[in-house]
Amino acid sequence: MKMLKIKPNDNLFFGDGKRFDKGESAWLHSKLLPYPSAFKGAIASVMLKLNKIRRDNYIGKQYDAKNDPRKYLRIGRVFLYDEKNYDLYMPAPLDLFINKKNKCKYGLFSKITKNYTSSLNELEYLLYSPGKQFERVEDSYINHRSFYNSYLNTYDSIGFISREQIISSAYKVGIQKDRKKGNAQEDHLYRIDLTEFKGDSWSYLVEYDIKDKWWEGSKINSLGDGYLKLGGENKSCKYYELSAEKIINHYSKMDRLINETEFVKLYFMSPVIFNNGSFKPSFTDLKIDITVVGASTVKPYYIGGFDMKKKNQNLCVRLCQKEQCIY
Repeated sequence: MKMLKIKPNDNLFFGDGKRFDKGESAWLHSKLLPYPSAFKGAIASVMLKLNKIRRDNYIGKQYDAKNDPRKYLRIGRVFLYDEKNYDLYMPAPLDLFINKKNKCKYGLFSKITKNYTSSLNELEYLLYSPGKQFERVEDSYINHRSFYNSYLNTYDSIGFISREQIISSAYKVGIQKDRKKGNAQEDHLYRIDLTEFKGDSWSYLVEYDIKDKWWEGSKINSLGDGYLKLGGENKSCKYYELSAEKIINHYSKMDRLINETEFVKLYFMSPVIFNNGSFKPSFTDLKIDITVVGASTVKPYYIGGFDMKKKNQNLCVRLCQKEQCIY
């Protein structure tokens, strides 16, 4: 796959996909790393701009769905890139916990042996905090090199960086006016959070692949360098086409270890939806059945049970979102 470096020229707003209702949703939070679909839409627009024949057939008088650029485009991993230190960053795995002394530990997956009913009843294992003084690493990013060298082996020297170290937060306030009266409508005041990289060294790195068939009939056969619009407000960004091999291979010195255990850990860099159910992944290139027995997500689990014989509740706990404690 190829690599695209995207450097914003202004602050950006990336929504989290939640519905916005005027009068109810008064505060819109912005994500630092948007969903891959945000980059897919922006790059698809550039593809249409560069290929006039495809563009005319797709959005012109003779609409042809075969010229939809999204059918020829595939988005891979999305990173934060610190050009000054030549570092790649990715979301920190949600099974890591840290204390005030910056000591890092894995969360503990423990099997629930009693009868219970849960909001995630198909899972047999729940994630516990390794100690009372530990909090889960949230809104943080792990160095790509540290992920392979430390997270997979010892976790004692994992390099984290917080959201506040990467961006400076700002916001703007908006209000809808009554067109007839010209004054502001009641309860239609809202606030939008905006994110802006600190300094000029930060940018996004996006893996992508465009099928060669897309460029048929055009004198252009690549994205090259240019400008695109990104985010909820269509802010201008400069993009550069880079060699993925030079960047990723520089950080990915992995040892391919053979895992003899029946359990493996699967890490997702962005939110996913399984077509076969909430926790039923399928992989076309693997001829084995995979069952998810435990997961670490940003949502709390609610579990409970009732003993019909004793007529009392024998288990009722809430798994916290931040401390991952049980009570």
